[in-house]
Amino acid sequence: MAVSLEFDIDRLLYLHQISRKDRERVRFLGRYLREHKDEFLNLVTDALHRFPELKEILTPSFLEEFRRDLSQWFDRLFEANYNAAYLHYLTTVGEKFVSYGFSPHHIIVLMDFIRNYFNTKIFDKIRETQDPEEIEKYRAALKSLNKVLDLNLDIVISHYVDVETRKLLQLGKFGRAVVAVAAKFGLVLDTAILVGLVLLAFFIVYLFVNDLLHIFEGNMAHGVIAALGDLLILWTILELLNSQIKFMLGGEFAISSFVSVALAATIREALIATLEPTKPVEFKVTLALIILVLGIVFGIVKWFEIKGAKKRVLPKV
Repeated sequence: MAVSLEFDIDRLLYLHQISRKDRERVRFLGRYLREHKDEFLNLVTDALHRFPELKEILTPSFLEEFRRDLSQWFDRLFEANYNAAYLHYLTTVGEKFVSYGFSPHHIIVLMDFIRNYFNTKIFDKIRETQDPEEIEKYRAALKSLNKVLDLNLDIVISHYVDVETRKLLQLGKFGRAVVAVAAKFGLVLDTAILVGLVLLAFFIVYLFVNDLLHIFEGNMAHGVIAALGDLLILWTILELLNSQIKFMLGGEFAISSFVSVALAATIREALIATLEPTKPVEFKVTLALIILVLGIVFGIVKWFEIKGAKKRVLPKV
């Protein structure tokens, strides 16, 4: 939304229930929180490292620019002059977030971090205060500050979405049609992969039943080994199926699932080869080397997936 008129900020202040009294309370808090400005800037800037997907842009020059922008936002927040100029300023903040490469997720998490920091500092001040009137004054001011933080988040996210929407509109009718077709085609391919995995699982079950029949036909060793290999492949197919379902629901795809299927199939072939004396030694050695390589690859890929998952879990503030 292109928002630059005085009417817009008045409407937003009305919707977020921010009165003149709230502005005075925020200025009152600013006199206390400005003492902790350097600590605030350091903690919020360091918080960017909690996003592993942003590590490529977190250069020293970028962090210095971000800290400078954050310092300006801090000052304007506690000046509490929430007018049309402030509204325009927040829209430029939204544009900067887009240029940084941040997503709404990053903005929301950072705002939550900032809110928690302010709340913690104000609660610390309340615990130090013995005067009931002063305590009530800080509590009321904290409520006002949270209203203003909600206003900031509303404007920044709204403008961020507006910028992204304008980018899509700039593609033109043909460009948007191409993007829509590509998205639908991707969904069709994902569905085809999912259906293929389901059919493959049925085929593996059939193969498992067929190998079990070898046991009743007198070839127990071959039947047991082959059935065991089938179960191993079936288990990996199930893992691959679950990964595809999670991916279609918006999660990340586990590359290790593909490697595990290849590893399981090779192990099954190796198990069966041990029962066939006619197989040349070179063939069996080759299978052993393939299993070794796939095992190493699987371990490396799995390690990176686990490491990435741990990094995505934000520690408590």
